[in-house]
Amino acid sequence: MIQPIPQEPEIDLVRLGQLLRRHGWTLLIFAGSLGLFTLLISFLQTPVYQASSRLLATQSNAFSGSNLLGTVPSQTLLDAEAYREAALSGLVLGRTLQTAGLPSEPADLEQFNRNARVRTIEGQNSNVIILSVRSADPKRAAELANTWASSLMRWDDERVRGSFGSYRESLEAQLAVVNNQINQATNRSPENLTGLRTLQASLQRDIDLVRALERSASGQLSLIDQAIAPARPTSPRPLLYAVAAFLVGLVLAFGLLLLREASVRTVRNADEAFRLTSLPLLGEFPEMPAGNGRTLSPEVAGYLDINVTHTIADSPRIIAITSPVAQEGKSSVAISLARACAKAGKRTLLIDLNSRKPVLHKEFRLAQGEDIVSTLVNLPRVHPQPVMVENNLYVIPCLQPLENPPRLLSELFRPFITHLKESGPYDMIIIDTPPVLSVTDTLIMAPYVSGVLMVVREGQTDRRQLRSALEILKRVGAQTLGLVMNRVRESQTLPKPDRVYEGGTKSTGIFRPSAEEKI
Repeated sequence: MIQPIPQEPEIDLVRLGQLLRRHGWTLLIFAGSLGLFTLLISFLQTPVYQASSRLLATQSNAFSGSNLLGTVPSQTLLDAEAYREAALSGLVLGRTLQTAGLPSEPADLEQFNRNARVRTIEGQNSNVIILSVRSADPKRAAELANTWASSLMRWDDERVRGSFGSYRESLEAQLAVVNNQINQATNRSPENLTGLRTLQASLQRDIDLVRALERSASGQLSLIDQAIAPARPTSPRPLLYAVAAFLVGLVLAFGLLLLREASVRTVRNADEAFRLTSLPLLGEFPEMPAGNGRTLSPEVAGYLDINVTHTIADSPRIIAITSPVAQEGKSSVAISLARACAKAGKRTLLIDLNSRKPVLHKEFRLAQGEDIVSTLVNLPRVHPQPVMVENNLYVIPCLQPLENPPRLLSELFRPFITHLKESGPYDMIIIDTPPVLSVTDTLIMAPYVSGVLMVVREGQTDRRQLRSALEILKRVGAQTLGLVMNRVRESQTLPKPDRVYEGGTKSTGIFRPSAEEKI
């Protein structure tokens, strides 16, 4: 039963190995070219240096444990994200550029922001803030990183002092209220006035202490490492980039190769042809050098003859050679099989019923005489008169096109085959027929032959066309014996040729021993 064609092509490990062997150098050249191009581009780029300064943020303990200032709020540690946003704020970046003697317009701030990086490391009771600046000048990168760290520390100091200032202002407001109450205490009792004066003294003492702390207060940031001018640029890194480009190019090229293979709609090898059809592979003709014409491998033709002989028990064996569409090598297979049968001692008849595009008369140089048209028309009055072209090989060519091939074949082909079976002294009858999907001639002849050989050209026969051709043959009652692969680049089933058996004499076929055997 013909198996349905898979929706997605399969690429097994064997096929993958073949692809790598066939296109390995192409993949390496593509990846190497990409790596070399990246290397050259990297050398042409301006080196960029990166300098980094590190800051430590810890919680301030200025007010912890103070009995005098028990009401002063403690300074909680800011989270790392707050310091990150502060470092990238316009205030801090603007101060950094101004301190470095650079313009601080919005465009300059944006440019500096593109070349600046903030990285934070969060701890349980502390945070580390890493400020990095990139520049084409290593000294300038270090200078900007240190200036940026100083600007952030200055912002943190101002933040802490601002909290002291707010608390001081609150105390001063309380003191003003107490002073006002004391100035208006004409009717107050001596005890009440004493309490106000005591509170006045306490507030004044706290204000003096807060002012002292405000003047000396510092933020939660302290410098860990000062940025130094880097000795090596961070980018470009030509060797690293080249290796990465080579690997990416290799993966990209291999992916494109797999995508190309997955999108192929043709039969790629014998294994795929078998999976698509479940038909046995009876022969694989390798791709021949240009200029050999229709000459195919005689060794493969011999294998095909043996496979066909053991597949069919009829006598004579009548084989139709066809293909799904044209240009797949069916006529070459028919000629090669006929010659192999004749060399094997079988009396073989080769008939050209590819009347639309006959080729046998050209191959065997037959320009005149009886052909298939006159043979069909004159039966049974005149017996067929094939032409012997080689030892044991007879040919009935097609020297003129049929006027109406379907009608003529429908009426005369069955009597013609019956006559050959009953009176013809042939062991093998091979018929070259048109493609199945091109015309209906083959469908008319196929039910009356012993079997049909379907020729499949590797890399050209469409998988859907192959399936359609086999289904049509099945519907008309034809028996498809198997597949014959043509123009195979690397056979998966046939044994490799052995040098020991090469160069045998044509008369006896005895092989010459190799040099090792002579010794």
